[in-house]
Amino acid sequence: MTAQRSKTVPPTPAEYFGHEIGEDRKLADWPQIVDYFRLLDGGSDRIQVQELGKSTDGNPFLMAIIAAPETLADLEEYRAIQAKLADPRTVKDEAEAAALIARGKAVILVTCSVHGTEVGATQMSTLLAHHLVTSDEPEVRQILDNVIFLLVPCLNPDGLRMVKKWYDSTLGAWYEGVNQPFLYHKYVGHDNNRDWYMFTQQENRLAVEHAHNAWHPQVVYDLHQMGPKGPRLFVPPYLDPIDSNVDPILQSEIASMGTAMFSELTGQRKAGVAVYCIYDAFTPSRAYQHYHGGIRILSEAASCRIATPVEVKAEEMTFARGIDPRMQTWNNPMPWQGGRWTLRDIVDYEYAAVMAALGNVARYRDVWLQNFYAIGLKAVQGPKKPYAYLVPRAQRDPVTAHELLDILRFAMVEVHEAQEEFEAGGVRYPAGTRVVLTAQPYGAFAKTMLEVQHYPDLREYPEGPPKRPYDVTAHSLPLQMGVDAVEVQEPFQAKLQRLDAVAPPQGGVVSLGGGRATAYLLEAETNASFRAVNRLLSAGARISRAREAFVVEGRRYGPGAYVIEGARNLDATIAGVAEEMGLEFAAVSAVPPVPAGLLRSPRVGLYKSWAPTAEEGWTRWIFEDYELPYTTLVDAEVHQGGLRERFDVIVLPHQPAQALLEGNSAKEYPAPYVGGLGDRGSSNLRAFVEEGGTIVAWDGAAEYAINHLDLPVTNVLEGVPSTQFYAPGTFLRVLLDTDHPIAYGMPTRTSVMFERSPAFNVRRGTVVGRYPLANLLLSGWVLGQERLHDRAALAEVPVGDGRVVLIGFKVHFRAQARGTYRILFNALLSSAAS
Repeated sequence: MTAQRSKTVPPTPAEYFGHEIGEDRKLADWPQIVDYFRLLDGGSDRIQVQELGKSTDGNPFLMAIIAAPETLADLEEYRAIQAKLADPRTVKDEAEAAALIARGKAVILVTCSVHGTEVGATQMSTLLAHHLVTSDEPEVRQILDNVIFLLVPCLNPDGLRMVKKWYDSTLGAWYEGVNQPFLYHKYVGHDNNRDWYMFTQQENRLAVEHAHNAWHPQVVYDLHQMGPKGPRLFVPPYLDPIDSNVDPILQSEIASMGTAMFSELTGQRKAGVAVYCIYDAFTPSRAYQHYHGGIRILSEAASCRIATPVEVKAEEMTFARGIDPRMQTWNNPMPWQGGRWTLRDIVDYEYAAVMAALGNVARYRDVWLQNFYAIGLKAVQGPKKPYAYLVPRAQRDPVTAHELLDILRFAMVEVHEAQEEFEAGGVRYPAGTRVVLTAQPYGAFAKTMLEVQHYPDLREYPEGPPKRPYDVTAHSLPLQMGVDAVEVQEPFQAKLQRLDAVAPPQGGVVSLGGGRATAYLLEAETNASFRAVNRLLSAGARISRAREAFVVEGRRYGPGAYVIEGARNLDATIAGVAEEMGLEFAAVSAVPPVPAGLLRSPRVGLYKSWAPTAEEGWTRWIFEDYELPYTTLVDAEVHQGGLRERFDVIVLPHQPAQALLEGNSAKEYPAPYVGGLGDRGSSNLRAFVEEGGTIVAWDGAAEYAINHLDLPVTNVLEGVPSTQFYAPGTFLRVLLDTDHPIAYGMPTRTSVMFERSPAFNVRRGTVVGRYPLANLLLSGWVLGQERLHDRAALAEVPVGDGRVVLIGFKVHFRAQARGTYRILFNALLSSAAS
């Protein structure tokens, strides 16, 4: 049935905003865009606008649903059809499946501007929505009749607002259009599209819950921008490798849809559209729908300076992975010849690309639905290998194990619990063991998140340098989070009950030895214990950490266990913290006679560079999540000196050493955003340590500390070419000295995220963590691992009365590497211990 317009004809975006969309130096702000979408909603029966919730900073987070009026009137019916096709176990037979496919609509989700500086897609969304709700062209009618179009105009409203405000402040200045010198998301900056399997950030949770999970789209199209000197627009096919857990139908559909879009835009004589270059599809951190029955199409448009045009000369066009944008090749048949590139160009290319995707889905509605059902059917058929993953109840950190299971449940993975003891793989497991079967609708997500990754050894040519992956090569949650999970290959018999929700650990207080409680004991093996200690310190409790293992009433406590006493209303406070955080405290009538160091809340300075880095933002997010007070510290404050009077510990998050030292260039930025720590800042940081302070630095910041704080340490990987050593986001094994305060509560063998990180030769200091002599690789890809054998990964280096803690890995990696959080937490706590 043809969908006709009704209600009033809404104004065009140009009429509403007072300028043409994509006009030079003009940006519509998010509140205006929100109001415009609501105006469209009130003026057309082809669109429904939903506010899914609020962003991190409290801005409305919108999704528009665009379809024929008849479709919108029966949305819940169509959503129910999608849900049944997504889970063929709910479909009676093939006749019912055929009826559902005949009745259903193909669903496409388009998401715009996840990165705040990539403004084109959000601006374009207003033009696109207006066209679809006002036009009666045959192409539009076909889309409306066959498609349910979910449009998220901005995945990062806060970032758009920040960028708009900054950009407007630069207009007319010599630095007009320069990127802002702070993150364009409160916490994670550019990394918000690396969060699509941990779901830590509010915006991503809203999109997954209310768009992906609620609607099961066959196609997700995610619009991005890239640098200005490559192709004008990238669309798939992606480079190899694609994760093998992505269904073969989806792999072919990615190529088919991307190539169709590529062909259509080239047919419109849009130069510089390229495929099969730059981007791969290995990691699930950017591709949630690949494991949920649909494809993820990524496009990357060349950028200008926010909304200020740029001039790009042909000779400035730069080679990228798989393409020289100046050369005519099969995957770049109409090279862009250079010239002026504007926001309007970005808007035009992205508008055409979205219309091409919508048209494809509309024309082949039945094929998309048939394939969607076939993917779901294959997913639920069993038995598969592996048959299941088991997550035992007994965990070193049961709270973090619950977090892992909760991640899976949020992603619609079914989790079962064993009701009785059972045997699997020749091992007996008790009742209460959690079981994740792989034969289920989203078993592919479970498998890719729970298995070990085996990334291929890809070279530019035989024996040549490695082909760089677009992102990391490992993502196994058990390894990242320090959780025990068991892969079982063959089927087994067990009495299982599917869980509607995974209950968190039950916290509480147990009594050891009887008598009146005068103190409480808390083990150090859980991340949550750090949150509890911060809470209790703020409540005035007196807390010390045992320097040795000890036993109370037959129960062993390892080095670093907390002894808590002395707060007002301590009994009630402990009981509340235990229940809220899922921790077990032990009440004792006397403080154990064990050597211990008294804690106080550390005075933490967290360095923030004006050359912003997501690592600093993630660190802030984790500190706040774990209730750790901190003070942001910028260059000018470091240059002033007197740091020891204010801080016990200064945290230098990962950033390339040169960027830390030099910061932003005066050729690009105005004061006070120019320069970095420099010689003066380095001298003051050295003085801070000599006077008894602690510096904690990891990866690039550790290299900075070695070179500019004059440490008796060398990075043994410095200058080593990638042909001899390469580990681009890999889980490696590290051996820890768990009697050392920095490793309290850790296992003696742990997994760390190594991403082009340093490794240390420590001439003076204490090695707390070391790479073993063999069997380093746990997941991902590493070349030349012998260069790490017996090298330090974690060290404490004395400087005067203080120390520098060097961490040669991503200690919290995007709030994913929770298995090594405690190393960071311990370094902070020990800075204020007596």
